[in-house]
Amino acid sequence: MSQKNLGPLEQKVMDCIWRIENVSVRDVYACLKKSRKIAYTTIMTVMTRLTIKGFLLRKKKGKAYIYSPKKSKRQAVKDAVKKMFDSLLEQYGQETVAAFTDELKKRK
Repeated sequence: MSQKNLGPLEQKVMDCIWRIENVSVRDVYACLKKSRKIAYTTIMTVMTRLTIKGFLLRKKKGKAYIYSPKKSKRQAVKDAVKKMFDSLLEQYGQETVAAFTDELKKRK
């Protein structure tokens, strides 16, 4: 899976896909149009980009594509956290661990 982050609309699309699993663009369009005004073609473009970024798998079924998540939401979150943590460790070293520990203590 690509280590790129999701934009706000991509996140909403992925939330629909993680809920439903094997979906067409029409399924995601139906999921999103309940809460926002959005074009079908916009959803199609976002889903194509999510496939390129490595978040989705795409299979042809008849004339349509069926999309499924490449990883679970939990695994996608773990990957994003690891990427962020690795980047901070590389930049700041052990100070990252100290700051992370301090933040965890505040939240208890």
